[in-house]
Amino acid sequence: MASKQKSRVQVGVRLRPALRPEDRDKKPCVNGLGATSLEIWNWRDSQQTIKYDFNAFFDKESTQKQVYESCVKPLLLHTLNGQNASVFAYGPTGAGKTHTMLGTDVNPGIIPRSVNGIFHSIRSSRWNKPDGNQWEFKISFSYMEIYQEKVFDLLEPKPHDLPIRQDRDNNIFIPNLSDKQVTSVKEFQTYFVPASKNRTTAATKLNNRSSRSHSILLLKIQKTQTQAPYRKQLGKMYLIDLAGSENNKRTGNQGIRLKESGAINTSLFVLGQVVDALNQGLPRIPYRDSKLTRLLQDSLGGSSHAYMITNIAPEEVNYMDTYTTLNLAAKSRKIVNRPFTRETIDNPTSGPLKRTLSGSSISGVPAAKKAKTSPNSQPSQNKQTVAPFLSPLLKRQANFEEAMKQRLQSLETVLTQLQPSESTASTSGNPAKDKQLLQQLKQSRKHLENLQQEHRDLKENFVVFKAKSGFKSVCAKKKDSDKSFVVPRAVIKPRTVEKHCISPPVMPCVKKSTTIGNTDVQFMKIVKPNAKASSSDPDSSSKAWSMTPNPELQAKHTAEILHVLNSGTVKDLKSLQSIGEKRAKLIHNWREMCGKFEKIEDLYKVNGLPAKTIDSIIRNNLLCGPA
Repeated sequence: MASKQKSRVQVGVRLRPALRPEDRDKKPCVNGLGATSLEIWNWRDSQQTIKYDFNAFFDKESTQKQVYESCVKPLLLHTLNGQNASVFAYGPTGAGKTHTMLGTDVNPGIIPRSVNGIFHSIRSSRWNKPDGNQWEFKISFSYMEIYQEKVFDLLEPKPHDLPIRQDRDNNIFIPNLSDKQVTSVKEFQTYFVPASKNRTTAATKLNNRSSRSHSILLLKIQKTQTQAPYRKQLGKMYLIDLAGSENNKRTGNQGIRLKESGAINTSLFVLGQVVDALNQGLPRIPYRDSKLTRLLQDSLGGSSHAYMITNIAPEEVNYMDTYTTLNLAAKSRKIVNRPFTRETIDNPTSGPLKRTLSGSSISGVPAAKKAKTSPNSQPSQNKQTVAPFLSPLLKRQANFEEAMKQRLQSLETVLTQLQPSESTASTSGNPAKDKQLLQQLKQSRKHLENLQQEHRDLKENFVVFKAKSGFKSVCAKKKDSDKSFVVPRAVIKPRTVEKHCISPPVMPCVKKSTTIGNTDVQFMKIVKPNAKASSSDPDSSSKAWSMTPNPELQAKHTAEILHVLNSGTVKDLKSLQSIGEKRAKLIHNWREMCGKFEKIEDLYKVNGLPAKTIDSIIRNNLLCGPA
């Protein structure tokens, strides 16, 4: 994607000739001063005029070809190079917008000339050079209208309107909008001419065939490179014919025509607000206030090359419409867009990426998963069988012990090589150093023996634990030749763990401990059953352990809760579980009126607190709730 460049909205003004014969001999309210400027009467002072400068000015003698070659043809090259372009006709009703965009069979307008220009540019030899890059083009188009703030498909009319969406790249699109791919101008006409008849039009006092909706033609040009590096570019061109603003007193609109006129004027008013907001640099641009400005978001302040063709009328009776139209056109020239090329790299001959690292299959599936699903795969014979709840600690300890053993053995080998023989002992130059090395060797051997002894103790303890608890290994059974139960050599014993460091899995919970001063206080005590009772009861294995609350800590915690209830503020009461602002105020008010709480169960006397709520408060704040 190329870097974004700045491009201002270009504005061209086209003055249509007078329609009625009696107006042709009258002096027009607009006078051209050259190829880019014009002047209009000043309604505040008839002796003065207002001058406007634009990118182009076309008088009543201008032709469709002149307008196309000056305004639209330079934009086609941007579209063929993967950028967006927009051309929209703006002006009051009856000013000639639809004639400029569509034209007639004898004198076609901008839309048919643009389609013909695109196909003519594609057939030119500049895109397919014998010794250069070869390109393939695909052209498709969509046609829609905005009627009374609703989007309708003109190519394939649907009984419902279509929504407007925005993707993650801030591109505006319309879901379920029909798209036709064409290969020639004649094929384009076969779809476009019937679709144009679906557009809503009606007769008014000012125009026999007035457009009652905004029409938008979207041309998509996809260009794909047939040689490396196989670049792909997508350009879009919007050709928009806006409905004209109307004065209902002059048009005589009533009923449905009046409703249509209100929707048109509203969308054009929002268009003026968008232009003003862009010129003033406001933080919020009201694109979403109208469907029209939502679709023009890319053309006004977006990433598109834009050209506004402003159509005006020369009659004096249309002076105010012409004046407001020229003012909006002059403001639009200040809008800055930032177009860029939409390009991707697509290699059609390259398949999906394949993993070539060891341990992975060619198809990208890990070898471990493939071996798991294979019917002939056998379990590893060297895999250690470890209790699942101890495996993380024991595996880490096993790796540590293995590394320690290797380091000690390498140290012993080095010391053995450096140890002097009896024949050279008398000639050794540093007997103190030799003695120090021998001492280190003895300490290393002693440390290694201690680690091996800890490994044997751990193995014996695990075997005893397996026999008592009936633990069954979750791993696959090994062959008869592999009789040893492999366990890592050593384990790190936590400082706070007591004699029975491994608790049976049938225990209902694990004990928690906290430190007050230098004394360990247990929230829950683990009680071992009586040996006689366990021997007489056949089901004693499942009830081998039980828990009872610690009465000392229970009483102390209850006293703390009761102290908060009797002396705490509303904020202190809110610190308790299940007590919010409202419940804290109820408890505080009851305490002020009736006195302190003698016990926590006195909360049942508080007015406004249901018994179910009090049960929840006691259960969440005490170690053991009410029975």
